[in-house]
Amino acid sequence: MHHSSYTVPLLNKNLLKTFLENQYVAEVGLLKAARFTYPENTTIYVANDNVLAARALAVLGSPLALHVLYVLNHNFSSGWNCKVDVLLGKNIPDKFYASYNEYVGKINDYTIFYDKMNKTILINDWYNYADLLVYYALNKLLMGSRFDAERAFLNLTKMWDGYGFKDNYSKEHGVYETYKCALYIYLYRALNVAGSKLVSNYKNIYDKCLKIITKAQDPVFGGIYTNYKVVNNKVIILKGNGYDMNTETTSIVVLAIYSNYPEIIGSRGC
Repeated sequence: MHHSSYTVPLLNKNLLKTFLENQYVAEVGLLKAARFTYPENTTIYVANDNVLAARALAVLGSPLALHVLYVLNHNFSSGWNCKVDVLLGKNIPDKFYASYNEYVGKINDYTIFYDKMNKTILINDWYNYADLLVYYALNKLLMGSRFDAERAFLNLTKMWDGYGFKDNYSKEHGVYETYKCALYIYLYRALNVAGSKLVSNYKNIYDKCLKIITKAQDPVFGGIYTNYKVVNNKVIILKGNGYDMNTETTSIVVLAIYSNYPEIIGSRGC
């Protein structure tokens, strides 16, 4: 199955671009984390947000992409954090650590942090988290091991309960995370290019993930809301009361659906 035969999402691509461009803070040269929720709407994360947003803006054809990349490259050694880097085709370590926010500084009303790994705290049960499973699988593809990536993919499908990925985070917080649906699409596409015969058996999850992501897009501002829950078998996107559209989730959605990063990663796993 080639990319052209994938289900075409009903996402508004122009609105995704508008949302990310509106998150851009000119005096810093980076995007802020959230739209409305304080303090996230005055907080800027070098990683994961801007490392991903720079590429998402480029995919959407925004001239702001170059500005963000310039700041990342000149001020933050590209902004890598040895985790989400794998989404952009860069190898990551084979261990996962707890993360911490390193304070970078303050510019006007904006506080800047850099999400980094705390190498003193190892996440031993990383396989119980959908996002880490995907990062692990993509890294295995980059290393040429489709078998390990497929095994992780199967474990990921076991977390799917018909509405979302019920991993340890979801069980603990009682909500689902939209970006994990996007990560599933990322891995699905990558494995497909790697020649996996397995993924097509789980096209139903792919289709449902696309529907949820589409439902999570704000019709006015264009961003993707991060959390949702299920009430009476119906997906309810959570808005307000601390639930917001954010830069990281929106960027991952853009990269998962519109970029060729999954193909680049998958071609290494052939």
